[in-house]
Amino acid sequence: MRIYPFALAFMMSMTTAIAEQKASVLAANMNNYTVYGHVEEVALIPGDIEIKARLDTGASRSSLNAQEIKLIESDEQPMVSFIFDDRNGNQYPMTLPLVEKIGIKQASGRQERYVVEIGLCVGEHYEKNLFTLADRSRMTYPVLVGRNFLKNSVLVSSKHKMTAKPVCEIDA
Repeated sequence: MRIYPFALAFMMSMTTAIAEQKASVLAANMNNYTVYGHVEEVALIPGDIEIKARLDTGASRSSLNAQEIKLIESDEQPMVSFIFDDRNGNQYPMTLPLVEKIGIKQASGRQERYVVEIGLCVGEHYEKNLFTLADRSRMTYPVLVGRNFLKNSVLVSSKHKMTAKPVCEIDA
């Protein structure tokens, strides 16, 4: 088999050009993101509850440490009543509209969880976010922030933590 030097040089230059183009597109897209550590202080709204949370790119959904979870049936909108335990000695009773009920696969089997919407502030980034309610009392952090929040404007550094305080401006 005969290799033509011009063809080989052309293929290599095209490969390099494509890689440079992809890198510049990635860099431009990353300008819209903020880098935070894998553990950050966040604020839950309503309640203005400031708490340490784990930012987890491996979790598809965010989750809250909820105790005494009860479904309140209603003709209009089903509600979920629960106590958010921040594991610092504070408990916050909450009653929020049920968004959905989902099944979660775990090593111990399948578990049904309620999903509610709560405002979440990380650094300067705020958005309403869906949280599953779960007993996280055995976990290090009572709040897990998943990809459903992170994908829009947050990158997570596994090297850093506690890089920003929650300082969101929220329109009422």
